[in-house]
Amino acid sequence: MTRVRRRTRPLSEAPEVKFSSTAKTWMRGIRATLKVVVPAVVLTVGLSMATTVQAGVIYLDVGVMQNARGVNIAGIGNASAAPMQFKARYEDGRKVDLVAWCVDVYHSITVKDYNPDLKYRDDGTLTNDFSALAKPLESGDVLKVGLLTHYGYDVFNDKPVAPPAFVTPKPTRSQYPSGAAGTAAFNAANAAYNSARTSYNTALALYNTRVSTRNTRLSAVQSAIWQVMSNRNVTSLNHDLAFDLLVDNLSGNHLTNYFAGGYGNQGHAVTVLNPVQLFGGRNHNTPLALTQSFAVAAVPEPATWAMMIIGFGAMGVVLRRRNATPARAA
Repeated sequence: MTRVRRRTRPLSEAPEVKFSSTAKTWMRGIRATLKVVVPAVVLTVGLSMATTVQAGVIYLDVGVMQNARGVNIAGIGNASAAPMQFKARYEDGRKVDLVAWCVDVYHSITVKDYNPDLKYRDDGTLTNDFSALAKPLESGDVLKVGLLTHYGYDVFNDKPVAPPAFVTPKPTRSQYPSGAAGTAAFNAANAAYNSARTSYNTALALYNTRVSTRNTRLSAVQSAIWQVMSNRNVTSLNHDLAFDLLVDNLSGNHLTNYFAGGYGNQGHAVTVLNPVQLFGGRNHNTPLALTQSFAVAAVPEPATWAMMIIGFGAMGVVLRRRNATPARAA
């Protein structure tokens, strides 16, 4: 039996499919739309993930506060201004370390190893001042708190690094031979030691200044958040006018002008930690202890960042191609 081979037509010889001008216009429109929509969808998914990640019940195990400054909240009393650092865990066992900013001047919390652990939820929103009257917040105040939370988060994470300890022993004359040559060698070694010691002292002084500046900024951020949330004046107990002015500036309408060091560029979305129960008593209006609410900078997780970067990159390619399209003469 003879086998007949079917001749395959080369691609170049395939019959050309012709489209009408109207169909071509529609196809170009669809391609252009997809080029914009697909990256936008990727970006939107990434952003939505950033707001839904890790929502639910969270238990605060340990609360720590470092280098707090004493302040007075008008009409409320004295307080320690600094971010709270919590060791916490979710119901599924995940453990997290949180840098949290108090947004509630009407309740209290202590610094300790909580026993039992404090039960909170991390899916709240900033809508009121957390007082018994639940005074609504203006959208501008919510934005301010979000910006301050991110700025404070960046300041907190930018920890100064201490210079290595100075351990070089001071030279003594007895370590060198007698005579002019030994004296000259000793003098050179002593001069080198003194120079190194001076450099170390300079570096140590700079480190201490940076630590002090960082602590001041962190306390000012917490004070400014309280001032925005409560609409009450917050001032330092030691009458530090420079600190009080910084708090006023950070709580004003042009607060970002006073964000030092290029911090605070991540955004303003926050995760709000609310206790499961705020009030108790017969009329359910007695503030309970250990029930302050906190704001945490909502920073997307690595997977979310990856999706956002892909979306931004794809949109960038589209824009770059558009810009590269040559103009046609009329």
